[in-house]
Amino acid sequence: MTELCLTLKHTPAQMVDVSALTPDLLAGKGREDILRIELPTGNRKLRVADLFDLSGDGAQSSLTIRASTDRLASIGAHMQSGTIAIEGDCGPYGGLGMRGGKIVVHGTAAAFVGCGMRGGAIEVRGDAGDFVGGALPGDKQGMRGGSVVIHGNAGDRAGDRMRRGLILIAGDAGAYCGSRMLAGTIVVSGRVGHSPGFGLKRGTLLLAHPPAEMPATFQDAGEYELLFLTLLAKHFEHEGGPFKTFLPLSRRVRRYCGDLATGGKGEMLLGLSS
Repeated sequence: MTELCLTLKHTPAQMVDVSALTPDLLAGKGREDILRIELPTGNRKLRVADLFDLSGDGAQSSLTIRASTDRLASIGAHMQSGTIAIEGDCGPYGGLGMRGGKIVVHGTAAAFVGCGMRGGAIEVRGDAGDFVGGALPGDKQGMRGGSVVIHGNAGDRAGDRMRRGLILIAGDAGAYCGSRMLAGTIVVSGRVGHSPGFGLKRGTLLLAHPPAEMPATFQDAGEYELLFLTLLAKHFEHEGGPFKTFLPLSRRVRRYCGDLATGGKGEMLLGLSS
């Protein structure tokens, strides 16, 4: 038994939906069965054999996609278990609605990575696009569990309508970080764009640096030493790996309550660096 590996032969002319290629869906399938799988692209379909060279079989719980580009959409969407290693870039909707398992992107990830996910873990070694862990247009909730770790920068509206889970951004985050959050935690080690916490209902934004302009709808509640941060640091230590990038966490922070325009039950904590 050898690990299943798909190597992209050439960059497709347009976006290809590869959501059918997850370890749980490929489990038990033989080589020929996998090569015959059809992947939607525009108004037609391509077989796996048309796009990829295949090695290994579906008996393993891990999948590697080599020479990946941002034309491959929905990698790991709705996956239940197993691991996917992406050697290259990840197209939009990576990990869409995933419930378990792990995705590691060794390049960049396009918009909506972790969108609507309910469990599992996503790690992006490079930058990520807009709406990390966000909600699809028209959806009332975004990320509902699991964790997303971005080693680089993230685009606008990270955590939009986030309901539960953890988003860690080692670089900078764009505008409207944590917009319309319902719950959950977002940690940003770099700087944030304008209007962080816009429409925040509940949940926590942990920011290492204050925004250029604090939104007018956030109220300064003073300085605190929070047990929550000690517990969060212990969780990072226990998880290890990419989580240790965000250590140490200072327990003493300045707390802002908001967004007061939407009830003011959320919080923005400033000053994470020890």
